[in-house]
Amino acid sequence: MTRRISGLGEIIEEFDGILIDQFGVLHDGKAVFAEALPCLRKVAEINMPVVTITNSGRMKEPNRQRLNRFGFTEDLIGEVITSGMVARARITEMLAAGDLAPGDRVLNLTRENDTTVLDGLGLVPSDDPGDAIRLVLISGLKPEEVSRASYRDMLGPLAKAGVPAICANPDHVVYADGKAAFGPGRVAQDYEEDGGSVTYAGKPGPEIFRRSLAVLGDPDPGRVLMIGDSHHHDIAGAAAIGCRTLLIAGGVQALSSADGVLPDYSLETLRF
Repeated sequence: MTRRISGLGEIIEEFDGILIDQFGVLHDGKAVFAEALPCLRKVAEINMPVVTITNSGRMKEPNRQRLNRFGFTEDLIGEVITSGMVARARITEMLAAGDLAPGDRVLNLTRENDTTVLDGLGLVPSDDPGDAIRLVLISGLKPEEVSRASYRDMLGPLAKAGVPAICANPDHVVYADGKAAFGPGRVAQDYEEDGGSVTYAGKPGPEIFRRSLAVLGDPDPGRVLMIGDSHHHDIAGAAAIGCRTLLIAGGVQALSSADGVLPDYSLETLRF
């Protein structure tokens, strides 16, 4: 049964570390939520380690820079683990196994032309689905400009041709221009329905949680609190590896399906 709390301070002494989602919990991509910074400052005062675990299709550094701009500096959030980092590890494995080769073209679906997941691997990012594509990387979308149906029309021939895909951001709902919109995870689902094979990197998969716990020093997961706004990605994913969970009920993803897994705690918005 979920226990509603009025602030993180009610339960903080039960934990040795915190994993925290980014979008919908700390900010919406453009603005910080009002009580998030004061909350993490209180957490820092008691020397509680905090790791951001985010379904961002980018690598650590772009996310670190954005968090710093918002005021979530290293003294508040010690480390950043992204689904883009997990995706890059998978691509590296594909190169080592010969499933990809240097010079192969990757259809790079992203925002702001970000290529950080692919940088230095010898692959060629492309935005042309007719460009002899060997891999589809679904990192970020532009739902304010391109409809889900248009993405499906573009990617359908690649799915039917058996081109593998990696979804480097499995979120079903994202913020775009401050509004809720369909996320890369939905486009990846369409790709599968059209016959394509998709590897999902990030929450709710266990690899991103294992990486995050390792940064905390591999504590007892039962002494780690996962704070997020998605039942599917944050709550179910963390519960599967033994973490306790706090749902931010006012987040953009909180109204989606609970997937049969209830959070241990709920809070309308992040506050101490």
